[in-house]
Amino acid sequence: TDQFLKDYDPHLKNLNKNQIVETIEAEISRRRSIHPKKVANRQIIKESYNFLYPSLMSPNSLNLASLKKEDVKTELSGVYSFPLLPKDECKQLLEEFLHFKQSNLSHQRPNSMNKNGILLEELGLDSLIHRIVKHIEPIAKELFPDLVGENEGFDSFKAFTVEYDGQQDARNPDLELDTHFDNAEVTLNIPLTQGFEGSELYFEYKNGFKSLQMEVGRAILHSGRLLHGVMPIEEGYRHNIIIWMRSSEVRNRMCPMCKEVPQLEKVEGTTGDGFTVFEDQN
Repeated sequence: TDQFLKDYDPHLKNLNKNQIVETIEAEISRRRSIHPKKVANRQIIKESYNFLYPSLMSPNSLNLASLKKEDVKTELSGVYSFPLLPKDECKQLLEEFLHFKQSNLSHQRPNSMNKNGILLEELGLDSLIHRIVKHIEPIAKELFPDLVGENEGFDSFKAFTVEYDGQQDARNPDLELDTHFDNAEVTLNIPLTQGFEGSELYFEYKNGFKSLQMEVGRAILHSGRLLHGVMPIEEGYRHNIIIWMRSSEVRNRMCPMCKEVPQLEKVEGTTGDGFTVFEDQN
């Protein structure tokens, strides 16, 4: 926080610096607690949650569409789409996620910007997501050669759901998402719902932004470094799976968030933020 105050002091005039520092320190504390809480929640969920569709625990339960280059559509520079999941399996996944939310078991928010959604690692769906990531990896290497490790490829991921709810009875909903970039080398976005109004996914494009229409089961693939966001939802409900695919071979050279050589701390029980900590770094 001292460095923050030093760097941004000219921008903080006439603002409550103490309140800003408290907010920053609370967010630092939250982020440090993410991985221990993830391990604890995962164990509680494993012991207490009854899956609506137990087959989802098997990595081979989904019928992933074969992925050939001719199936990939360029939506705009650096953004691609292709068929990935049949609509009935998207419906099954959606029902499972909603069923879990109704269980009221402890779970963390998906990220610092979205309040609603779940971390799929807490739900124990690692094997399923790992299969999706490895299915996508060859085409991602071709489309983003500088963002996928030459030797290990994508060696970790963060997978979660996001929800945007424009229904009148929604409680504390997420309505939109400000422009941002992801803590990922490459991001995969899988739409699970349709029939909503607004909530367009938009990307930085030339001197402005361009929005995309989404289709259930048709995945969107883009660089995590590309600025993007979500327009306000006007009506209905939108639910997506987001997978931040990470390559330690790439991010160990430069952190995608601060653009500097990372200073790392070891975490237990998870892959952390996708970096590799070597023994001489401890």
